[in-house]
Amino acid sequence: MNNSTADYFITLSNKLSKDNKVVVLTSKIRKTNITLDESITILKWPTKRPTTWKGFWFLCKLVRDYKPDIMISMFSFVNLFLIVGWLYRIKIRVAWIRTLSSQYAQKKHKVYRKSVIYGLSTDIITNSVATKKDVSSFFYIPDRKITVLPNSVKDYSDSLQDIMTATESLLYVGRLHPSKGIDVLIQSFSQLLNHFPKLRLVIIGHGHILNDLVKLTESLGVSNRVSFLGEKDKETVLKAYKKSYCTIIPSHSEAFGFTVIEAMSVGTCVIGANNTGIKEIIIHEETGLLFETGNIDDLTLQLGRILNDKDFRNNLARNGYQRFFNKYENTYAINRDSEFFKRKLSS
Repeated sequence: MNNSTADYFITLSNKLSKDNKVVVLTSKIRKTNITLDESITILKWPTKRPTTWKGFWFLCKLVRDYKPDIMISMFSFVNLFLIVGWLYRIKIRVAWIRTLSSQYAQKKHKVYRKSVIYGLSTDIITNSVATKKDVSSFFYIPDRKITVLPNSVKDYSDSLQDIMTATESLLYVGRLHPSKGIDVLIQSFSQLLNHFPKLRLVIIGHGHILNDLVKLTESLGVSNRVSFLGEKDKETVLKAYKKSYCTIIPSHSEAFGFTVIEAMSVGTCVIGANNTGIKEIIIHEETGLLFETGNIDDLTLQLGRILNDKDFRNNLARNGYQRFFNKYENTYAINRDSEFFKRKLSS
C-alpha cells in the first residue's frame, strides 16, 4: 500500500533479493511507491483471508516447490506460515509481530492457540521493547527467541523544505479509536484556547468514534477550532506533519508509534503519552516531550511549554530529527535487518 510500512518491506525485499531468491505472498497486489526488483516473485493469496484449507494446501505446494531457507510472516499470515514451516522443517521460521495483544479480543482459547503457534517459530521479531515484553508475558514466549527491530521510515525532510510551519497548528494523525486518547487531546486543546485563542487542531484519520469526538468538540465549544479531515494519502499527511507546530500522540498504549518517527522525519516537534513504544522513541525534554498518559492537565502543561518558547520547540524538533536519522531511518534499518537475516542463514 501507499504507506511507510509498505515502503519498508518492499525496500527490505529488494535488499534481500541481491543475494537470495525472494518470493512475496500478499492478499492484494497494488501499485506502490517503490518498485520491486524484477527478480522477486509476487504471488497473490488464493482466498480472501489466509485461514482456509485451500490456503493451507496452496502454501504447502509453494514450500515444496521453492524449498525456502526462511519463511517470514506477519499479521493474519502468521498462523499458516508457522504451521506449514514447522511441518516441512523449514530452517528459520519468523513471526514479525507489530501490534500489542491489547488490540485484540483476548479469549482464553485464542490466546492459548496463539501461544502454541508462536511456539512453532524459531524467531520472533518485534518492533519495540514494549512489544517484546508483551509477547513474552502474554504468550509465554522465551526472551531468547525474540529480537527487537524497530520500525523505520524514509527521510522526507529534503522534499518538504518549501512548506512553512504554522505556529498555531496542532496535529493528530491516526485511527479514531478509544485506545488512541483523542478525547484527552481535544479536552487539553480546549484548555489551551483560553491562553492561545488562535490555535487550531487538525485531526487526520478515520474510525468508528468520529461522531463521539465531533460531539465532544461541540460540548466544549471548540468545534470551530477543530478540523476532522478524514483519511488522507501519504503525501498529504507528510505535508501536514511539516506544517504543524507540533504533532501529538496521546495513545493509551502503542506497540511502537509510527506517527512519532514520521513526524520526526520531516523535522517537526512531537509530544507523546509516556507509555509503551512511544516512550522508547521520545527522550523527554531532549527529542520531544512526554506527558502522563490520560492526564489532560499534564498534556496542556507540556503543550504550553512549546507554545510559549519557540526556541525550545525548535531545539526539540532538531534533536528529534537527528534521533530519527540515527536510529529509525530506512537505509540504516534495512542494513540492520538484512544483516540479521544474513546471520540467521549462516548460523
